[in-house]
Amino acid sequence: MDSGTRAMVDAVVEARRQLRENALPTSKEGWRARVPPAEERVMLGALADLVEVTAELATALSDRMTTIESPHFYKGAGSRLGDQARYLREAEQKVARRLG
Repeated sequence: MDSGTRAMVDAVVEARRQLRENALPTSKEGWRARVPPAEERVMLGALADLVEVTAELATALSDRMTTIESPHFYKGAGSRLGDQARYLREAEQKVARRLG
């Protein structure tokens, strides 16, 4: 694996590790506690950021793939992830409007 690809893989693996070790346990431990609206907005924004950058990565990688099917898969994933990021942004904005 070349160093550029290794750096991308390492970044994705590290993000996954951080989420699994830090975010998921915290979200599950406090499952009964309500999240204050201001924090809900911040969390929606953070999730949107994560999904946006993942969509950007998938889209950018589509041009670097060599097998016939792979560019299509990466572009499709980038597009779908982009849709989900927009959905999260809309939710973030709705919460922000509700907060005033």
